[in-house]
Amino acid sequence: MESLIAKLGLALAIGLLVGLERGWRERDAPDGARTAGIRTYAITGLLGGLTASLALSLEAPSLLIAGLFAFTAVFAWYKSREALHDADFSVTGVVAGMSVFMLGALAVTGDQRAAAAGGTALAVILASRDLLHGLVKRISWVELRAALVLAVMTAIILPLLPAQAVDPWGGFNPRQVWIFTVLTAAISYLGYIAVRVLGATRGVLVGGLAGAVVSSTAVTLALARTAAAGGNP
Repeated sequence: MESLIAKLGLALAIGLLVGLERGWRERDAPDGARTAGIRTYAITGLLGGLTASLALSLEAPSLLIAGLFAFTAVFAWYKSREALHDADFSVTGVVAGMSVFMLGALAVTGDQRAAAAGGTALAVILASRDLLHGLVKRISWVELRAALVLAVMTAIILPLLPAQAVDPWGGFNPRQVWIFTVLTAAISYLGYIAVRVLGATRGVLVGGLAGAVVSSTAVTLALARTAAAGGNP
């Protein structure tokens, strides 16, 4: 019982965290003018946890699926009315509500640390709207391409490489070599972003210090590569 109460408390806390961000963003709206705020998102997280708990007790996973569909239908209907009133085409609120419901369910049925991390990440992403939109407007195609190449190197190529040595002497491990390559590219790219944001002097200093925490050798290669490329990532 105590364990279930703690899990439901986490589900409620996730909803409160996201609801705090949502409520702050719409703090100037009059009472009753918005579909969801602090209380609604908190209740949504708790509802997800309660639904998951009931599904576990009855050994009926379909109950959780039905609960998610029912919640989404009601929430989306109210959000659509708000969107028509405000001439707003954003679906972020609906997706955020669904995410809080599922994170509340995860807090009860799965890994509580993953649920807490997911709730925190969701709140941070929602709170970073202006920063992310500004970044999209300021970023160039060259910078975007470099970020996409780095993502491919990390998420697609790296998992495919063998983790053991492939030469007869046991000295060449493709995954370890590629990890070092990714680190060098990442430090180079982050250093370039730091220079753009903080200026040449402070950007190089901050990028170098941050990268040195990971690998001083990678920092040296990244700085040399950046200098040779004329400051481009």
